[in-house]
Amino acid sequence: MGIPVLLRQLVFPAVFLLPALLPARSACADGVAKNIWKRIVVIGASASAGFNTRREAGRTVNLAKIIEHMVEVEHGEVLNTSSPLFFMNPRWMGTQAIRSAKEARATLVVAVDFLFWFGYGSKSEDRRMEDLEAGLKYLSGLKCPILLSRIPDMKASVGKMLSPRQVPRPATLKGLNERIDAWAAEHKNVIMVPMAEFLNDLRAGKAVKVAKISYPEGSIRTLLQRDELHPTLEGMVALTGLSLFKLCERHKELSQDDFEMDPQIVKKRVIAAVRRGRKPEDKTPAKKKKDS
Repeated sequence: MGIPVLLRQLVFPAVFLLPALLPARSACADGVAKNIWKRIVVIGASASAGFNTRREAGRTVNLAKIIEHMVEVEHGEVLNTSSPLFFMNPRWMGTQAIRSAKEARATLVVAVDFLFWFGYGSKSEDRRMEDLEAGLKYLSGLKCPILLSRIPDMKASVGKMLSPRQVPRPATLKGLNERIDAWAAEHKNVIMVPMAEFLNDLRAGKAVKVAKISYPEGSIRTLLQRDELHPTLEGMVALTGLSLFKLCERHKELSQDDFEMDPQIVKKRVIAAVRRGRKPEDKTPAKKKKDS
């Protein structure tokens, strides 16, 4: 979600330049439950891009890598279009991410932090609402299932990763999230992931739960980095688990057995794989999904 000041001088990743040169194909494929794992695309900002996870894993671990090591049924390579530089130009980066998802003919789009910088950033309160409308319009072009979240309250990061000018006022944040809720209710392919609520409970020192995995009171440092903005590696696993759990709730044909929920097993797979520089070979054999 955030980024150190020194990285603000970097140019946009080249991966976003290529789609702009190509014509967009049709929107997301219409396949539902039985095809949902075929072409997963992650769109979003630095939380999805795995900011600072290099410290834990030896290399950066993005959300796409987490998904690849959690999903145990047959699936294609998970496409990552998330970027730690998303904050620099959310509208431009957002359009390129959506274009990439369309080009890939995505069957599932994971966009849990996609809307963050449409609401945050150094801009007026009116501009925040305008930018959010733009972000929602981009998402409207996707017809496949979309895993989306409300915009979380990250004011605790002020002075660490965020400046006061980047944070929306409480009333604005409330308005932004009310608009997201209303928009999501009108788009049946959108599945809301309670990331913002999860973070609120975590900051309040409450015990939190992801399906059958429970975290005791005071687990904030286990799941959130000290910058109070980005998830740890285990936090990314928890966020992914929360997302896939909600996906299964919506699509009853899917099962939690389709993916590994134990965060320690997933962390071990991911760290082993990134240190080898290739996909894991130590995960349990892929289970064939029965046709629904």
